[in-house]
Amino acid sequence: MELRPYQKKVVDAIGCENAIVKMPTGSGKTFVAAEFVLRGLQSVRIIKGNETEDPTKADIQGRNGTAALFLVPTCDLASQQKRALKKWVGNYVVAEYFGRRAIPESSFDVLVSTPQAFLTLQQRKNQWFSWPNFFAVVFDEVHHVLKDHPYRIIAHSIKAWESKQNHRVQVLGLSASLTYAVGHREVEQALANLCHDLQVTKMISPSEVELRKSGYVPQDDNIETMKKPWDVPDGVIPENDRRPHMMHAQFMARIESKKTTVFAKKIYQVVKAIEHEIKLYEAQSDCKDELFKSPLREIKLAKWEDHAYRMKVRHCSGTMQSLLELLETYYVALRMVVQSWEEEEQVVLQWLIIRHGFHKEGWFSPKLVCLLNGVERLCTCSSVQSEKLESLAANLIEKRKRKGVSFRGIVFVQQRISAYVLSQYLNGHGTCRSHGLHAGYVAARNSRITPSIKVRPGDAAKCVADFRDGTINLIVATAVIEEGFDVPEANVVISYDYVKDTVELAQRFGRARQTTSSLTLMSERKDRPLSALKDVKMRQESIIKEFKPPKKVSLARQQSQIDRERAAFSVLGDMNRCERSPLEVLNMYASKTKAAINTSPIESGPDKVFCCKISYSSLFRTVDGTGEGTTKQQAKNQAAKNILDQLREMDMAKYQTK
Repeated sequence: MELRPYQKKVVDAIGCENAIVKMPTGSGKTFVAAEFVLRGLQSVRIIKGNETEDPTKADIQGRNGTAALFLVPTCDLASQQKRALKKWVGNYVVAEYFGRRAIPESSFDVLVSTPQAFLTLQQRKNQWFSWPNFFAVVFDEVHHVLKDHPYRIIAHSIKAWESKQNHRVQVLGLSASLTYAVGHREVEQALANLCHDLQVTKMISPSEVELRKSGYVPQDDNIETMKKPWDVPDGVIPENDRRPHMMHAQFMARIESKKTTVFAKKIYQVVKAIEHEIKLYEAQSDCKDELFKSPLREIKLAKWEDHAYRMKVRHCSGTMQSLLELLETYYVALRMVVQSWEEEEQVVLQWLIIRHGFHKEGWFSPKLVCLLNGVERLCTCSSVQSEKLESLAANLIEKRKRKGVSFRGIVFVQQRISAYVLSQYLNGHGTCRSHGLHAGYVAARNSRITPSIKVRPGDAAKCVADFRDGTINLIVATAVIEEGFDVPEANVVISYDYVKDTVELAQRFGRARQTTSSLTLMSERKDRPLSALKDVKMRQESIIKEFKPPKKVSLARQQSQIDRERAAFSVLGDMNRCERSPLEVLNMYASKTKAAINTSPIESGPDKVFCCKISYSSLFRTVDGTGEGTTKQQAKNQAAKNILDQLREMDMAKYQTK
């Protein structure tokens, strides 16, 4: 295999600098990274069975490691990138590591890993996974270097190691879109933060002319927006008022003020009726087990169905199990209502149909039966959103007729539960079946749709393999397939939900690489229509082309950090909490100040005392804390308290209110 001209130009431009490469999905970012790794391996002349080193070259680059680390955000992507790298680097040894895999042997030249798994490896204090062993780190999907993501923790770990050494680890970041930001200033600030965290000195992006000249055809202009025969239900929360971090509070406030949609009210009433039935049964049967308590106060919505599932597993009574199984189904339905800001009604009804949510036992109370019948009647009513699913089916059938046996489609959704429900709906749709549509769904490995429906480790990979060989010709997927999953066979892409930002825009519609591909957007946010996202993408491109990584932190960014630390000082001032839960407080403070926390391997001495070192790293400062204890948790808490004491002393004079 040979690089395309624009790919070779990008690799040549990287040189020995820390760089970020922005290239469209499907334009061959992996080949650029593979060639970068191969050149690095060749430069230190490490060949299995015949180790030699060119010290002059190593000194020029300031690198002394002999292996490359290739980081990817998901487990399934790790296996895919390992195969791609192995083909490219030939005789060099490529190893992979992610959850539940055997730890790689020391004789690797390239290690492909998820970031959290690699941090776990570093905890083992094995020299093969420490920074002196690596000459370069590749961050695939580099836009994840933000907040408390493991990518950012690793980036700060590299900076901390380099500050104490005469050597460096070269960094390469890759992505189709570098930031979730939308506004001009926000985009510039996000890129500045990215460059600071990764110590980047160069940003590279091939021009559209270069891409087209080498045969790559951007697909943005081919996206069609569906003329909607449906509308959102009356009374949903206006888009401008939606606050994701307050989703639970906003819904419960709407319940109290009786402002929810009619559909949301009906689902909530069924939930409360089932809860009441369970409590009545407990009272009448003199139940000795743990008594039922409603989990609806829990802010994390998935805890609702978790609670019902755990109680269902513990109870042997057929009556109680039936009630709890029904309650789990309706907790999931209510979660779907809340997560969709009360918009998705038809998908919720399909979920209830799939899970037999309208089955009524003879001993149900008249009130519960009445409420269940009320929801069931909505399945046959002409709901305001009743045609959205039919529109999806009709669109897919039309594309299937046009493409024939070559049809390969991907439908993107936001939630795992939606992927499951839509795949079941399409497979059960008579007209879809008669036209040869066969669907599967893809969600993250080791995740779950609900407590009762789990995703096994190999499910996603098998679904994609079936898609490639034609066993199925349609995948309903969440974001897990957006990031790097290689599905070149796809020639139809439909975004069922709206696209939130330019990252989703680039990744979703970049999955269809054929020039005759069909791209459809079914829903748009009023404040972020497709036209606005395209404008943002073009603005990002222009900023990147003119962007010069700052040599020092801007005054505006310094002031933002000062404001964050001032606002977070009250956390340090809560002495009782700092004494009681220092590790929890440190994590909270780090979140508020946009800092990274890195815990070094915890060691046990001959006296069976554990020693722990934690590092806090923010824009202005790095603070190390050490702790000892008879347990690992005690050692970590002591190290965290040590850092909190240092931070409090540093900030006392600056931020304490007189």
